[in-house]
Amino acid sequence: MINYEQLIPENGYVIAEIANGHDGNLERLKLLIDCVADSSTKLIKFQIFTKEERSVKGDKTWDIFSRLELNRTQWFYAVDYAREKGLYIISDVYGKTSFNLAKELKVDGFKIHSEDLLNSYFIAQVAEEKKIIFISIGGAHRLEICNLLNFLKSKGLLDKVVLMTGVQTFPTSLEAHFLEEISDIINKYSHYGVKVGFSDHIAGDMEEAKIAPLMALAKGACIIEKHVTISRDDKWTDYHSSLNKDEFYEFVKRVQKLAPLLCPIGQMSKDEIKYRKMFKKSPVFTRDINEDYILTPNDIEYRKDTLNAVPIASLALVDKPLLHYTKEGQICRFSNIKIKIGGIIVARCTSTRLPNKATRKIAGKETIALVINRMKRCKKVDCVILATSTDPSDDILVEIAQREGVYSFRGSLENVALRYLEASKYFAIDHFVRVTGDALLCDEVMVDKAIESHLYHSCDVTFMKNMPFGTHKEIASINALQTIVEKAEQPNNTEYLEYFLENDRYFSVNYVEADYEFDPQLRLTLDYEEDLQLFDKIYTHFFEIGNPKFSLKEALCWLGKNPDIASINKNMMQKFDLHQTRNFFSRKLNVQLMI
Repeated sequence: MINYEQLIPENGYVIAEIANGHDGNLERLKLLIDCVADSSTKLIKFQIFTKEERSVKGDKTWDIFSRLELNRTQWFYAVDYAREKGLYIISDVYGKTSFNLAKELKVDGFKIHSEDLLNSYFIAQVAEEKKIIFISIGGAHRLEICNLLNFLKSKGLLDKVVLMTGVQTFPTSLEAHFLEEISDIINKYSHYGVKVGFSDHIAGDMEEAKIAPLMALAKGACIIEKHVTISRDDKWTDYHSSLNKDEFYEFVKRVQKLAPLLCPIGQMSKDEIKYRKMFKKSPVFTRDINEDYILTPNDIEYRKDTLNAVPIASLALVDKPLLHYTKEGQICRFSNIKIKIGGIIVARCTSTRLPNKATRKIAGKETIALVINRMKRCKKVDCVILATSTDPSDDILVEIAQREGVYSFRGSLENVALRYLEASKYFAIDHFVRVTGDALLCDEVMVDKAIESHLYHSCDVTFMKNMPFGTHKEIASINALQTIVEKAEQPNNTEYLEYFLENDRYFSVNYVEADYEFDPQLRLTLDYEEDLQLFDKIYTHFFEIGNPKFSLKEALCWLGKNPDIASINKNMMQKFDLHQTRNFFSRKLNVQLMI
């Protein structure tokens, strides 16, 4: 079957349009099938029809379609022959007779010619087969398109619809191919859930016939329909817009080679990373400078050092005091300057999966107090801040922060990144550790290790690797955070801040790996009653043995010896998983930045 979800520009799908190029001759049709099978595409399109569906007696087209029509037996033979060649079959259908025959032939998809665009109930019948349906909209008024889509939507029949642009006037002039129509149709109708393709009908002997379809893909077309014949010199029916056999081979190869360049912008490619390492300069000190000296632009120059490259913008260094004495020519890192690191814990009382989880108690302590105390043990963190919302329900969290001897800040309830940013600015923080209130086993050892690595490598973001779910944290610069707040396409999605941060297209990303051993299925976050039960078991055990400041490593060792306890919450599903749902987030939640 043809996978509708895979119909995207970067996959470079090409439909080999046979149309009536067979001239009603089965042997010619076999030659055309062979031609397609020998190419790199696996999609072939036939036109199944009866002359009664396409013309009326007395019309000049009656004799033409009478000559081109194939009978039932011939179509069964042709379809079987194509399947033996490994081809997927799409069929034009023009009425109930051809539609019923196409169903018997078990074709993989249907095409509705533009001449039938107004035959709404017939189109609905075809769509009810739940196979991909290509609908030609050439020469259609937008009102006609809109009416059809609304009708199909009302019947729940828009799951696998592709609108095909383009007209055929044997051949169609180059100027008649409005490529902007593709992006316009996408903008106007993509909210219906439909896709847009491009039916190319430029004269086959024009070089533009091989170029325009590539431009159509760049405009967002999910698929190209291209006429093919054995030799244009033979002048078989529909040859006008067809490529010759050898031209079609090369055309498909070119499409499949270039289409991947249309992939959405994501992480940096290997070549980009290599280029960056080869050419980006690093800041170095122009002279020996003493501790506490505040850097000026004249104290820094940029030199190329491909082995120890630390590409930091001078904007991040100037006006900062030095942490210790430095020598001329030494690379300037964040670890050379005085930087304030804040551990910011975000929490609120309006959680829905486990109501008031921040104030639920374990061993006599609110869960948020347990998180606060673990963060207070971090040696590299200059201050700990509980960042909650201005909602009255969060008053109690401010009281707990005050009792536990840490700062508090109140900000936006929904825009979590903004809350982080405003808290950072209020307390004059340069970089922050992102901590969620459900991280009851936040690891001070790895936090300190990550901060040290973050400052040495002078990155925008540092992630922890090889950490149990719920314990990994990120360190990020306020500059990166401000960029997310200002440029996020959907700011309320910034609750999932890690999905924005872990993208080296936007930021320089660093990783620090822990050496812990644990069951990959282990779940150490607080979202459900079962999670609360697990944490209660852990804390109660270590409190009872007189070790209230137990480390994550000690907890993992104990859980490894007590698998029955570790499995208390194993059947609970986390809301999202970073690596398994990256595509979901990019597509559904939109974690892209407008930079």
